[in-house]
Formats: sequence, C-alpha cells, structure tokens
Amino acid sequence: MKRLALCAAVVVWSGCTPDHEINRNLQYDTFYQEPSNAVDILWVVDDSISMEDEQEKMAARFSTFIAHIEETNIDFHIGVVTTDVDPDNDGRGQLVGDPIYLTSADDNYEDLFHDRVQVGTDGSDKEQGLEAAYQAVTEPYASDANAGFLREDAVLSLIFVSDEDDCSHRGGLGSEPTNHDCYASTQDLVPVKDYISDFKEVKSSSDKIIASSIVGPEAANGCQETVPGHRYWDLAEGLGGMIADICADDYEDIMSELGLSASGVRSSFQLTYSPVDGTIEVYIDEDLIEQDAESGWTYDSETGYITFNGDSVPPRDSVITIHYEVGGSV
Repeated sequence: MKRLALCAAVVVWSGCTPDHEINRNLQYDTFYQEPSNAVDILWVVDDSISMEDEQEKMAARFSTFIAHIEETNIDFHIGVVTTDVDPDNDGRGQLVGDPIYLTSADDNYEDLFHDRVQVGTDGSDKEQGLEAAYQAVTEPYASDANAGFLREDAVLSLIFVSDEDDCSHRGGLGSEPTNHDCYASTQDLVPVKDYISDFKEVKSSSDKIIASSIVGPEAANGCQETVPGHRYWDLAEGLGGMIADICADDYEDIMSELGLSASGVRSSFQLTYSPVDGTIEVYIDEDLIEQDAESGWTYDSETGYITFNGDSVPPRDSVITIHYEVGGSV
C-alpha cells in the first residue's frame, strides 16, 4: 500500500511509470580478440649491474615462453633492447644482436635468444625502459637500425623486465641526472599516460598493442636490490597486459603466462564506464561467463579492467560483450 500511495502522489507531477519501464543507464561494451597470427615481441631488458640472475632466469625458461607461440603457429618477430638510453650509449633504442630480430625461420632461435636476452650488466643505473621501447619502434630507428622488425598488420607485444622503476624523462631531469633523481623528482618524468597514448599511435588500432612487465613487487620479501615497478605496472594495466614478480625463484610460470599474453591473446579489457556493483554480465561469443578468480572473470574497480582467468581467456577471433549499469566515469 505504501508503494501505491507514493505512486499516486508522484503521478500528480509526472505520471507513474511501471517498474519494467524505468530508464536505467545500461552500457554494452564490445571487444574483439585479435584474429591476426602475426606478433612482434619486443623484450625491454634492464642491463644494470644487479640484473645478472634475472637475465639468466629468462634465458633458462625461454622454451616455456615460446611453447604457446609455437603451438598456435604464430608468425613472430622477437627483438631485444636494453633500458639504457643515456646519451653516451651509441646503441640506445637499437635491437641487440645479429640478426636484429628472430623468427621461426631461424633454426637456432632459442639459442640466439638465450645469448641476446643476457644483455650484460654494464648499462645505465637510470633505467628508461618506456623510452627505450618507444625509440625502438619509432623513427628514426623503425626504418633504419631496426628496419623490418615492426610490421603494420602484426600485434606489438612489449615485455619489460627490470628490478628498478622506470626513469624515462626526455630531458625533464636535466642533462646529467643521478639514480636518486629518478625517485626524488618523479614529477619531472614523462607521465605514463603519455607513453600509453604514444604507443597506441604506433599501431593502427589500440587492439594491436599489449604490454607486460616482470618488475619489482610492492613488498620485496627478501629481494633486497629490487624497487617496486610502479610505472611499468601502470603501463601494463593501461595496455591490457600481465604483471609478474621479478623476485620469483623460478620463471617457469611467468614465462608460460607471458607466452600466452605475448601471442596477442588479450586477457584484460577496460570498461568504458564504472559499473554499478553487481550489474556486470560478461559474454564470449554469446556464452555467459561466470565471475570467478580461477576460471572466470574478475573486475578491478581501480583500473576499470575486466580480467579473464584460467581457461576463460577469450580465444582468437572471438567477440567479448560486457553489459552493466553505469555508475560513473572510469
């Protein structure tokens, strides 16, 4: 009776609308899993003095990484660049090794990767991984020193590996900054959102670029020389990749997950708006996917990303549709 009385009161002003006609602000976000079987994988490896063990771990588990790519018969290019872009480094922004990138046509590409990912430890202690990656895939290097690596129709997969945070500053820290400046003057670094925009402009579609990071966690837990990789986290979250702990004793699981991610199969998709709690429905090719941290989807309210876990990761050439009631802007 109370509800009828309220309706009767409201009708004087605007009429009474039945429940099923209430105009809720519903959103339908649609994403497409990349159908291309071509991927250009750029490893951006910290070559500072503390990175010897981590480089060895990556080399040791490369076969695990490449397995996902081989299984799906992906046409791949694999290149490696260091985080050292100091002015006195003549090789800054340039791919390491000869040939400058590896493909399935190289019979010994696993051995070649083992050698080149172990880039040494004589590089700058001001690691500028984001800038190194950007230089590697843009002019003048894209059509000169690194010519042929980047293909227009391929997914670009960036993988950052560092035990320090990114210090990309494009001159913002002056001509001769110190490692201390990287952390004391973070306001003078290039904002990560600018790099996200820059990388998206490299490709014809934002669906053709993905970034992942093997970096320091928030709590080092005995990994004494490691600093949390906040800027690398932000880039990976902004470009839909994965984040892994560089302090892990063994990289087998990390390299396996990276192989799936680097193949161009995305596991995370950012919603257009912030959803009302409990209103999200997720479909892959019209099949309803349940919310589940192990084998379904999860939602991160901080970043606005829906992430698919385990076997629920959408296959190539699938359509992902997400329905929800809009609660605000992401």
